[in-house]
Amino acid sequence: MTRHIIQAIILAAALSSSACRQADGPMPPTNDTVTNEIGDIGRDLQNLAKNDPDGPKDLAGDLGHYAEDAAGGPVAAAELSRRLGDALVGKSFELSQVMPVAHTSWVTVAGRQLSEKQIEDLQNEMRSQLMMLGVDEQKAQAVAAQVGVVQQTVTTRHRRWYELL
Repeated sequence: MTRHIIQAIILAAALSSSACRQADGPMPPTNDTVTNEIGDIGRDLQNLAKNDPDGPKDLAGDLGHYAEDAAGGPVAAAELSRRLGDALVGKSFELSQVMPVAHTSWVTVAGRQLSEKQIEDLQNEMRSQLMMLGVDEQKAQAVAAQVGVVQQTVTTRHRRWYELL
């Protein structure tokens, strides 16, 4: 009897330690049009830093149209734009320096099949990219948190039953 209990415990431990994690999803595809739009997002971010009055509206429009097909997507993208504006206002940088933030912002609103690990990596990328531009950690964290909110809103991929083990 004791041997069967021990075997059951070993089997349960083996099954729980070999649980399936959520596989990474495909990144959103890029083409020449998308590359130009990411460049527009970068220029919008520069305008936000320069406190251009049209900067927040332009960025919200450029990011928001990728989230239009998701319920609450445009609102979440607008909040991401607002937080980016709050974080970047008064900063000085070249377009090439802000392009990683532009790309990460685009992936945030365009990615539909990202895993939880990819979303966490995206948040960490955003936080570190903003801090490299001189944004303080608290504001960078607020933007990174909104990356997660946007992804929760736009994702079409949810954990499957076998990924919950």
